Amino acid sequence: MKTNQFNLLTLFLLFSIIGNAQKYTRTNNSVITKSYNDIEFSSAKTFAENIDEASDFSMLNRALKNKDVIEAIEKEEMVTIFAISNKGFAIPQQEQDSIFSVSNKARLKAIIKYHIIPGRVDSHSLKKAVERSNGIAYFATLQGEKIGVKQENGQLYLVDSNGNTSLITATDFYHKNGFFHIVDGFVYPVK
Repeated sequence: MKTNQFNLLTLFLLFSIIGNAQKYTRTNNSVITKSYNDIEFSSAKTFAENIDEASDFSMLNRALKNKDVIEAIEKEEMVTIFAISNKGFAIPQQEQDSIFSVSNKARLKAIIKYHIIPGRVDSHSLKKAVERSNGIAYFATLQGEKIGVKQENGQLYLVDSNGNTSLITATDFYHKNGFFHIVDGFVYPVK
């Protein structure tokens, strides 16, 4: 009798383990889309593909034509990108030319990587992190430095180490490797 109970218990445990293990192998291929200024972003596309034809992101798209920049994004499994709209690149032409100059690829790559954090971090998670850290949450970036997120009057802002801020204007857009949020400016890495 004890052998039958042992065999039954073993069989039950085996099926439980198999059932739980399979929940991670199931795939849900539903595509999530979200619109922004008449642009349809999709979870089935990479970040670069999503913004490729979006006129609001022509400057960022230009930056992503840099092979080093796009490789830095694509080598990560999951990332959250703070996507700089054209409004964010509304800086003096001389500075814009400097950022995009062929001789300054390292600076452009640093700026873009400073606006990317590992993992999928939605707006709810950003707000919770800010609450838990009493006003400003810091995240490691692909640039290897910290970027802050704070909330004021219900709005989320990026904050660099010098206290410069950039408003997060729209949130929770999916791309193939995570999320992206839209910012109206960029903050500089220290280096």
